[in-house]
Amino acid sequence: MRAESFRTPANVAPEVGEYFTSKNLRPAFSWLDVWGEEHGYAFTVAKAVEEDVLTSFRGSIERAIAKGQGFESWKAGIQTELSKLGWWGRRTVVDPETGERSVVDFSKPRRLKTIFWSNMRAARAAGQWERIQRTKAALPYLLYVRTTSLEPRQEHLQWAGIVRPVDDPIWDRLFTPNGWGCKCAIRQISRREAMRRGISDPITLETRPFRNRRTGEVTHVPVGIDPGWQTNPGKARARTLLRKTVETLEAAGPDRARDQIRDLWAGPLPAVVTKLPERVHMPVAVAPRLAGDLDARGSLVVVSNDTAVTKTAKHKFDLGRVGLIQEIIDRGRIVADVHQATARNLYLEIDGKLWFLAIGRSSTGHLFVRTLHPTSRRRMLKKLKQVGEEE
Repeated sequence: MRAESFRTPANVAPEVGEYFTSKNLRPAFSWLDVWGEEHGYAFTVAKAVEEDVLTSFRGSIERAIAKGQGFESWKAGIQTELSKLGWWGRRTVVDPETGERSVVDFSKPRRLKTIFWSNMRAARAAGQWERIQRTKAALPYLLYVRTTSLEPRQEHLQWAGIVRPVDDPIWDRLFTPNGWGCKCAIRQISRREAMRRGISDPITLETRPFRNRRTGEVTHVPVGIDPGWQTNPGKARARTLLRKTVETLEAAGPDRARDQIRDLWAGPLPAVVTKLPERVHMPVAVAPRLAGDLDARGSLVVVSNDTAVTKTAKHKFDLGRVGLIQEIIDRGRIVADVHQATARNLYLEIDGKLWFLAIGRSSTGHLFVRTLHPTSRRRMLKKLKQVGEEE
């Protein structure tokens, strides 16, 4: 079989490395413990139940990406690290859920190849998807490219030659890799090439139910795609990176979360997230008083990327000013919403301008920004009159 190699450091896109640095460690007994899109923000290796072992695996793969290492070079490095930790060779591990004892051997080449190449291919795919989103105006179509494997899977061969627009939902499921050891690829092409090849008709994939024996969750996986590989790593990363951020801030508590949110909005992430084609939610403030008033699950307030873009463009204020939401929450006048019991309206004058902020509680119990814009005193007085309040 032809030896594989990773790209040289000069050609390694930064998005590939960032895919790993943004992940949390998730010790796990089984590959089923970290499932589907969760791989977009959680790094795991089955049977690596100790955090120092998992740290060694992630660090070594990050370095392999940065240096453009191939499998053999990476293997030599991870062998040294695991030997120091006493994890090179056979070890008995215990399932924390069931108490089951199992033998694991990370020195076996097949296990190491699975760990290395599955992580490398997922990282490449995530980086490629981000580049595709940046260049889709010039190259608006994707082509499913035939596998380079000497023993191709027949299910994957039937997808070779498919041409569909970049934002077609089919790529939520069919973006490569599509299984353990899958060497299929996706190539971004121009409209002219797509027309020459022939744009495929809309595709519906046949699915089969797969029950995760660890969690009991049933997922419908397309026929021909290995369970666990049925997601688009790039799209999963965009959503789960923010999900990870929200979880971290919720655990930090209101005071620490307030400082971290301020730093978040001062950095590049909001500008990047607002360009994503799918809807995601960014943490923007903490509101303990509103959380209690609205019986919310937590005090964190989020804003969707499309709301942020719409409001900043319509009312002509800088994206960074969205941070004024915290100031309105802290100092503004809270008024009940006569039409929506799970919402509150807030008013605050800042630098001679009166601002209106509406916060709602979602069906899942989270606080979110419904709208934010300048308003007039006349409109505020009208709202106050509707709920029987005076200025």
